[in-house]
Amino acid sequence: MRIGFLVPSSFALTNEGNGARLQPVFQAEALRCLGHRVDLLNPWDAGNPSDYDVIQFFGGGYPFYNIETERDRMRGILVFAPMIDSNVSFRSYHLARLLGGVHPRFNTIPGVLYSQATGSDLVVCRSRHEVDRVVRGLGVSERNVLVREVLNGTLVQGFADPDFCRKTGNLPAEFVLHVSGYHQQRKNTVMLAKACVELGFPLVFAGIAEDGEVLRSLREIAAATSTITLLGFQPQNVLNSLYAACRVFALPSTHEGTGMVALDAAAQGAKVVITQNGGPPSYFGTMAHYVDPFSIESLKGAIKAAWEAPRSDELRVHVTTNLTWERSAKSLLAAYAEAARSRANG
Repeated sequence: MRIGFLVPSSFALTNEGNGARLQPVFQAEALRCLGHRVDLLNPWDAGNPSDYDVIQFFGGGYPFYNIETERDRMRGILVFAPMIDSNVSFRSYHLARLLGGVHPRFNTIPGVLYSQATGSDLVVCRSRHEVDRVVRGLGVSERNVLVREVLNGTLVQGFADPDFCRKTGNLPAEFVLHVSGYHQQRKNTVMLAKACVELGFPLVFAGIAEDGEVLRSLREIAAATSTITLLGFQPQNVLNSLYAACRVFALPSTHEGTGMVALDAAAQGAKVVITQNGGPPSYFGTMAHYVDPFSIESLKGAIKAAWEAPRSDELRVHVTTNLTWERSAKSLLAAYAEAARSRANG
């Protein structure tokens, strides 16, 4: 099968740890390992859409405005992977979609997403929450459009050495870990730092850290206590060691599509505290501690409960068995086949 992947051109400027950028990269590689050809399509090199069995675009919205109008030029199927990260109520989201259809010159993002979803052969979502966002929020009828959940995965397999990061980073024996672009407001890291200070638990941050209001606040909190460590960017081998060493991994974002770093941490045996908003329940089930990211009391309670809970292998086995990129690619192929049959049958 020949597959073409399209991503927004702005991904060229995002950091290499951006989950929305990593998903198509990892899915493409997993599909190649299963024997399929995947081209990362470049808008500067005009191609022939009829060359492909599948053309899948990620994110949607204005970067792909009117892409659904090209469907008839395609020999194969058009697949939409929406990546909708929103806490807006389904009712408000649906209203915005309806407003976007009032007049051709009045567009809204949900209105554009609706047109792209209904003009595609298949919509693949990262979680049950995203399926609901497409069906209940955008108002896409599953009688007319094939909508399927295809979960993301982790590359982490095997155990890292937990002592490696302690030796190289002078870290405490036990700590809470957070990995992300932790300067971003939506990662909720200032509240996380305050919660851990109040609990008296050491907290380690690793990842991209760009200057700005959030990073300045974190530095101020760290300067006032000896329990906060800001490591900045770390290579994957150090991250794997941090995941294996931490007592709790915390990702209390205001919204997560997946929480891919939390999957990586779970694959190393970490206990996970994660936002209840978005996709995480589809990945972690009852095996994580969920938090209302807008409540510091909820956050403190979840971290304390995870800190005191006994270690269990249940989550690690679940993630490394069921949430691999190979499993993700196989689910994607099954959805492609279903959509191709549907298109062939008219």
